[in-house]
Amino acid sequence: MRAGLIAILFLLGASISWAQAEWPRPNWERVETKTCRLPDQPVSSSIGGYEVRLVPGPNPEAQDKLCHGYLINRSGKRIPLITDWAISIYQGTGEDLFGDGHPSLVLEGYSGGAHCCYTFEIVDLGDSPLILQAITNETAFFFFKDPASKQFRIMTSDGAFDYFDGMCHACTPFPRVVLRVDRDGLHDVSSQFVEQYDSEIALARAKIAEGDIGKFLMSDFEDAKKVVLEIVFSYLYSGRPEQAWQALDEMWPAADRQRIKELIVKTKAGGLLAKLPRTASRPISAANPR
Repeated sequence: MRAGLIAILFLLGASISWAQAEWPRPNWERVETKTCRLPDQPVSSSIGGYEVRLVPGPNPEAQDKLCHGYLINRSGKRIPLITDWAISIYQGTGEDLFGDGHPSLVLEGYSGGAHCCYTFEIVDLGDSPLILQAITNETAFFFFKDPASKQFRIMTSDGAFDYFDGMCHACTPFPRVVLRVDRDGLHDVSSQFVEQYDSEIALARAKIAEGDIGKFLMSDFEDAKKVVLEIVFSYLYSGRPEQAWQALDEMWPAADRQRIKELIVKTKAGGLLAKLPRTASRPISAANPR
């Protein structure tokens, strides 16, 4: 389920240190605490006075072969949260992700595809619990505590770029995204991590051997293509579009620049960031209990 994600999200091979303005490294072996997959037995967990129950189908209430996630509230009502091929109680559960003093519940749904897709539901488990509108992405989330703000953040990638411009899945450079969680939904805060993006840009530039860009400008040199896109995406997603397009102008074949720029803009406009305004929370009681 996690195959390839480290290569997608975190291309750095060196040890990670915040003093070097680099990114935290996830331990993907620990992001899922309990998981429902057929033919598993139901699993449950108590969090903040609530019970989370993951039930594999088919079952009397859902005649299918999927898993179903429920929250049992303090009055004993069972509220449906998510249905997918597999569901996991996810890393970040039990933490104060919203910064309001309440524990949170994070459920990850996985479609079962080779490279796609992940659906995340995040619940604030206060006395009046709230649930964010679920969000789906081609790559997984990772929750970390930002040393600067002391608040939790989400690191992921914009999965809309998978197979970008005919590249293979493993070849695609996925733009990194950092999100903040609150009761209004998920918010892009990538621009607060410019130093980390700059470290990534420096590492990407170091991959370009002398003469590679010249070859690329002349003949669409494939090894340089991926690295150039890494640099452009890092500038673009850290809130510096002028520098992104300047890098593109310097390192992309002139005859193809307008096409690739338009494709980048179009893909970004239909990607992960476009989904964020739809993630605002609602009272969990608004869901129909079963």
